[in-house]
Amino acid sequence: MDALTVGLVIMILSGALPCVLLGYLIAVKQKRGLIAGWDESKVSNPTAYAQWVGYSVMILGICIGIIGVAWYLGFVDEIGMTVLLVIASIIPVPCLIIASQKYGKTKHES
Repeated sequence: MDALTVGLVIMILSGALPCVLLGYLIAVKQKRGLIAGWDESKVSNPTAYAQWVGYSVMILGICIGIIGVAWYLGFVDEIGMTVLLVIASIIPVPCLIIASQKYGKTKHES
């Protein structure tokens, strides 16, 4: 196997698949305990919150896979791949902020 193939396999196995699997478990199977710092008492709609977080992690995994394949096929070089991975890694952050604003309980709602 050449270095590109090894790199692609590593990106898929250690980046894309775990993100897609964890996103699926959180969003679809509602394994909310996989969300770091999860406290159900601080969320008004746990199911919707988990869907926001889970689907954003799934999208991150899909993006990692697409970026890896694009790098493997030569559509982007190493610098382009790095920039795209940094941009993709930010995807869950705004989704978490939106979910927290929509479904987080305020201090007076306790």
